[in-house]
Amino acid sequence: MTKAPLATDAILLTALRGLSFDPERSYTQQVYQRLRDAIVRGTLPPRFSLSEATIAATLEVSRTPVREALVQLADEQLVQIQRKVGTLVAPISMNRLDEGRFARSTLECASHVQLAQTITPVQLDEFAGIVDQQRSAVAKGEVGEFFRLDELMHRRLFEFAGRPHVWEMLQPMKRQFDRVRWLLLDGVADHAQLALAEHEQILALMAARDVGRLGAAVAGHIDRVGRQLPQVRQRAPDHFVD
Repeated sequence: MTKAPLATDAILLTALRGLSFDPERSYTQQVYQRLRDAIVRGTLPPRFSLSEATIAATLEVSRTPVREALVQLADEQLVQIQRKVGTLVAPISMNRLDEGRFARSTLECASHVQLAQTITPVQLDEFAGIVDQQRSAVAKGEVGEFFRLDELMHRRLFEFAGRPHVWEMLQPMKRQFDRVRWLLLDGVADHAQLALAEHEQILALMAARDVGRLGAAVAGHIDRVGRQLPQVRQRAPDHFVD
C-alpha cells in the first residue's frame, strides 16, 4: 500500500531538489521554472500527479506561489488541472509539437539566412566557440550540458540578428518540441552527435555566407526531430497524445 506514495515522493523530491529561493525574485516564477524544467526534461513524467500541498511542503513555501505556478504551466499545456482529479503532468500533444516545429523552422530559417549576410567575425568566433563546447559535451556524454549549449547557440543567433524577443516569443510555443528533444538526447543513439554535425554544417555555411544551402540546412536540422519521432513514440508511447 505504501509503495506508490513513496515512489511518487521520490520522483517529486528528485525534481525539486536543490531549489534555493532568491528573495529578490518572484517565488511564483521560481517554482514555475523548476517545475517547467522538470516536465520538459522528463523528471516529472506525463500523467504524474502534482499535489499543490506536497510541492509547497517540499519547498517550504506557501501554497499560493505553487498554485499560481501550476496555472502558468496549464496555460502552456504542460499540466492539466482537472476537477475531482487534481493536477497531472500533461502528455506531449502532437498538435502542439507540430506547431512548435513549424514556428521554429519558419522563424529560424528566415532569421539565420538574413543573419548570414550581416554576421561579423566576432559573432562567428562566438558561434564557433559554442560549437566547440558542444563538441566537448558530446565527447563526455553530458546530455544536460549539450542541451544548455544548444539553447544558448540558437538564442545567440537570434540576438546576433537583432531579434532577441523573437527567441523569447518562441519559448512557450516550443515546450512540447523541447520535451521530445530531451527524450531523443536521453534515449536515441547518436542523437547529440548528429545534432552537433548539423550545427557544424550551419556554422560553415554561415561563415561562407551560403544563403542558398543554409536555409535547407536549418530546416533539416529542426525537422529531424520529426523524422526520429517514431523511435521515441515506440520507446515511450505513454508520453504522447494525438
